[in-house]
Amino acid sequence: MTFSFPLALLLLLVIPVVIYVGRPRVAFRRGRDLTSLILRMAILLLLILALAGAQAAQAADKLAVVFLVDMSDSVGGTDRQVDFMREALQAMRPEDEAAIVAFGANALVERPMSSVREITPLRSTPLTGNTDLQEAISLGLALFPADAAKRIVILSDGLQTVGDAEIAARRAAATDVEISFVPFTRVEQVPEVLVSDVRVPTSVGAGQLFDLSLTVTAEAATPAAITVFAGGSIIHRQDVDLRAGVNHFALTLQSGESGFRDFRVQVDPVGSDNFYQNNGLAAFSRVVGAPRVLVVTQSADEAVNLTRALEEQGLLVDVVGPNDLPIGVAALADYNSILLNNIPATVLSNERMETLQTFVRDLGGGLVTIGGEDAYAPGGYFETPLEEMLPVEMQIRDQQRLPQITLVYVIDRSGSMSLVGPSGVANIELAKEAIIRSINFLQRNDRAGVISFDTDGYWVLDMQPVLDRLYLQAQVGTLSAGGGTDILAGMRLAGEAMQNETSDRKHIILLTDGGADPGGLVELTQSLNTDYGVTTSVISIGESTVGFLRQMADVGGGNYHEVMAVETIPQIFAQETVLATRSYIIEGEFNPVLSAISPIMEGISEAPSLLGYVATTPKDTAQVILSGPEPFSDPVLAAWQYGLGRAVAYTSDVSGRWSGNWVSWEGFARFWSQTVRWTITEGTDQNLESRIVMEGERARLTVDARADDGSFLNGLNLIGSLVYPDRSAVGIQLEQVAPGRYEATFTPGAEGAYFVRVSEADGALNQTGGWVMSYSPEYSTRSDAESILPDLAELTSGTRQPLDNAAQAFAHTLQAQVATNPLAPTLLLIAVLLLPFDIAVRRLIITQSDLARLRRWLSPPEVVPDATERVSALMGAKARAQEKTSVTATQVTPTGEPTAGGETPAPQKIKVAPNAPPPIRGAPTLKESDEGNIAGKLLQKRKDRGGGS
Repeated sequence: MTFSFPLALLLLLVIPVVIYVGRPRVAFRRGRDLTSLILRMAILLLLILALAGAQAAQAADKLAVVFLVDMSDSVGGTDRQVDFMREALQAMRPEDEAAIVAFGANALVERPMSSVREITPLRSTPLTGNTDLQEAISLGLALFPADAAKRIVILSDGLQTVGDAEIAARRAAATDVEISFVPFTRVEQVPEVLVSDVRVPTSVGAGQLFDLSLTVTAEAATPAAITVFAGGSIIHRQDVDLRAGVNHFALTLQSGESGFRDFRVQVDPVGSDNFYQNNGLAAFSRVVGAPRVLVVTQSADEAVNLTRALEEQGLLVDVVGPNDLPIGVAALADYNSILLNNIPATVLSNERMETLQTFVRDLGGGLVTIGGEDAYAPGGYFETPLEEMLPVEMQIRDQQRLPQITLVYVIDRSGSMSLVGPSGVANIELAKEAIIRSINFLQRNDRAGVISFDTDGYWVLDMQPVLDRLYLQAQVGTLSAGGGTDILAGMRLAGEAMQNETSDRKHIILLTDGGADPGGLVELTQSLNTDYGVTTSVISIGESTVGFLRQMADVGGGNYHEVMAVETIPQIFAQETVLATRSYIIEGEFNPVLSAISPIMEGISEAPSLLGYVATTPKDTAQVILSGPEPFSDPVLAAWQYGLGRAVAYTSDVSGRWSGNWVSWEGFARFWSQTVRWTITEGTDQNLESRIVMEGERARLTVDARADDGSFLNGLNLIGSLVYPDRSAVGIQLEQVAPGRYEATFTPGAEGAYFVRVSEADGALNQTGGWVMSYSPEYSTRSDAESILPDLAELTSGTRQPLDNAAQAFAHTLQAQVATNPLAPTLLLIAVLLLPFDIAVRRLIITQSDLARLRRWLSPPEVVPDATERVSALMGAKARAQEKTSVTATQVTPTGEPTAGGETPAPQKIKVAPNAPPPIRGAPTLKESDEGNIAGKLLQKRKDRGGGS
């Protein structure tokens, strides 16, 4: 017996005290007190042993084996490992157990500890881009039972790329776990070609020639093609002959225009090699030159005045359409600022707007939005990433400025609306999101209703004021697809409701994918517009334009939208809601009022008049620099800091419709140059130098900060913003670790280009840089790389097991483990069972009469004959009595006296009544000696009763 908490055995010293206190003192109850004392001592001893953690130890010849199966890419398949384990399990004894752990970059339990000999194909899917033996061994150690000898068998090539397996092996050795291994490598090995290193200058001048250094390692001589990409485009290509070993190349390239340049080198050998992942590497370089801006406009003619003014001020300007706005962060990083000239949100996908948001918020880029009839609220900016970035809100908060509007949404819910578009969302779900966004834009005094139609029309949401938005959203959420298409049924319901509405503006938004009978639709829409002032806009989903839908919008006085990208439907609904109010475009000549001092207006004392703008509401932390006329004083020029970048909203235009006086103004170029340059926060990064280095599974960001004179900058509050290849961003806080040096660590995700923006909290210092996470070390290992498995086996007294003798995995060569079973539950149970006896001995008094009653209670009860047996006995007695009376008379006279002569009289027959029952056969005869027995007495009593009757 062993104890897990032997210190509790000190409580045994209490036993003598308890014996002394509880010893018997009264003679007449000495036996009772002695018995009680013995029971108490037994209970106390059991409790002390339970507290001490008493355990029963016994040797167990039981073996538990955990197989660690390497599923990383360097091994190349698991079929051979499964066959090995299947053969090994057949040698497992009945008491043995086995478990399986599948691992790569992480470890997963494929099979818990079990004595089952069958094995199925592996279903676990660990990450295969790395090999982490440390995590696999640690997980395997957690699966072992306590009562068995323990062995880990690693089925791997032993080429770890992350983690430290020796740490886990030392833990295994400390817990008597043997680590053995069976080497498994790729079956089909071909000569490998890999790109070892790519280097470019950290920064180069615009248009400058520079050398790209390339190192390629080849296991055998082979011809190959080298291709260099910059921003996704091929800028260099050449064929080379690789020799076995290390090959160095220097490629002369031209930097191009200012901005970030990501250079990716791809080396493709003739034939094939083991891993395609290691055939390419990338590097970043910053091209230093004049600030570069990107102007996005629907018409180049509308932006010609703007681009000419910026170029006059020394800025490099590129002009693209909204569909050509780059989606990748790397492409946007080539520019210092982005200008959106009268661009509606309906022509920008959510992906483009989110990329632009990442560029400004996380990389410190600049954004300038320029107004027009298609921008801001009329352009559908409401509740989009664009609105979140800008210093103004799209809604006008003053309800007195807005007319009351009644809006009815007529939604196609036919079966085709359940189709899923490229965004991965069904059309009907986008329709619901669009309705909710439109309702959110309405004021509390506005009215709204929702109608859906398939083969008939239905009210999803009855016409009502926009008071409880949550209720309205919940009702819209019940909308579902299914059925045919009868547009006329839905429009009739909307028309009947609109005829009784008294709002200033009445508008219908029809969303359908067509495929309906056009009969009566154009006439109904025209009648509603002419007779009741109801306007109708039509949103058509699909590539094929249905003619009658466009006619409905024309005669209904609304707009027609042919939607190719269904994800823009919510923006279109918001745009239609704004246009229906006819209140957000303010036209009329006015002079903008200078509301705040800003570097944008430096050297500009006055500005010419404007002819119009788009009404917006400034956000709380925005700076309104120019404002419109009284009494509303809407912002005309507003700016603010958004994340690490800056954004400016100019609500008038540059096309000449509202800003004709500005185009000819001599300060026009200066104004726009200062506006754009204010959004560019670069220019002080020479004081910061950052770099990123991989350390296992984590990366370390190191920043060195120095003043202009070369001295260290200490005590800075540096904050980093890291943008991943998927455009997600995380913020990291850097800590000072040495004079002028600051560091932070993070866990990178997928391979690709990362952008990092480092800035001081007050914005005095900042730098934007790039880093490329190359391929995993899993693909850089070669066939001659050294395995760590022999070292792990040596640390734990393990062995290299032969591949052709799988049964050795279950060889009982390990020392039998001593199994310990805790006795505390059993001891406590016995103590609980003894407690009632102790109480009974002390509290209960049992006398002799109590014992007698107990015996009677325990003895079986006497059997009382039933009535039938008693009647049978009486009838037998009666028969015997009758037989006695019929016997030949003796010498006794009838009176019982002898005759006078002393002779016995002759026998006389006694007549028996004819109705007397016959004698019972076999019944004993009634002798003279029986006259006094019970039967005779009963017979006599019956005679007496008969005579008396």
